[in-house]
Amino acid sequence: MNKVVSSSTTTVVPDDRVLLSQWRMTELILCMASLCVVGLFWETVRYMIEAWISSRTFIHGFLVLPATGYLVWCYRSSWIHLVPMPSLWGVAALALQGGTWFVGYKMDVMWLQQAAVIAMFPGLMWAILGKEIVKILLWPLGFLVFMLPVGTSIEPWLQDVTAWLIQIGLELSDIPYLYEDHSIIITSGIWDVDPDCAGLRYLLPGLAVGYAFATLIYRQPARRIVFLTVCAVVLMVANGIRAYGVIVGDHVGIAEGVDHRVFSYSVYGLTMLLLFWIGLRWAENMTVTSLQLRTLGVPRDLDTRKAILMAIAGVAVLAVAPLSAWLWSDLL
Repeated sequence: MNKVVSSSTTTVVPDDRVLLSQWRMTELILCMASLCVVGLFWETVRYMIEAWISSRTFIHGFLVLPATGYLVWCYRSSWIHLVPMPSLWGVAALALQGGTWFVGYKMDVMWLQQAAVIAMFPGLMWAILGKEIVKILLWPLGFLVFMLPVGTSIEPWLQDVTAWLIQIGLELSDIPYLYEDHSIIITSGIWDVDPDCAGLRYLLPGLAVGYAFATLIYRQPARRIVFLTVCAVVLMVANGIRAYGVIVGDHVGIAEGVDHRVFSYSVYGLTMLLLFWIGLRWAENMTVTSLQLRTLGVPRDLDTRKAILMAIAGVAVLAVAPLSAWLWSDLL
């Protein structure tokens, strides 16, 4: 009798530790290229950091980069099995972003310069890792938008919304009042709905948390957009309730001074818990996508040489923008 030997082969799927070790060179290349971008556009980055330091409205900017890293890590089951495919399209995107920065520099529009610099990091990932991986990480990388210290232009509108909500609350409470140019006059005093009370400090950090929550909980873009819209509306209403509560609490003599701040933080905390509860009610069943099924298996080795070339090409293309700005200033 002859022993039958099976000719079939079994594909062994390496565990995450083996796969992550194969990503170390890629991470090093990406990290070095990112540091080069920060160095090239340091003045723009410095202005952004100064805005975070000088304003409590934008201080959450310090947390955005590590939070983005965490979101990318949470998506590792989707990208860890993929093979980085360096792409010239990413270099082309970097050229466009460098041009955008130069336009912002020429027009002296700081937010445009900052937005271009932030967009350069996903652009680098596109050049070094390829389209497939960046496509998977589109939403986690979108969290970088919250690094931008923007939004003060909508504060007058937020002031109007807050004042309107306060007036509704006073009418429901039968408290007589007069309203004139963001000032609310009641028998116990005069309250100004100034820009600090408009709710931007409520809105931006709350939206950032809501964005991270939606990125982790949902997979459908429509659900994420709807949830973020709900977050914006609820946060604005909560800020109106906060402002109304401060006025009424002082009016009836049950809160003053530090009590106002405690009440404000309490309303904010309860609002975020409410949003999380609403978000979890809409949670969708997670299923393995066809992309994940298609990419499971033993990954090929990264073409390190091509990745390094794309990183160098990307940084070189970006260097044209600050060099052009320097030459322009020197000629003038």
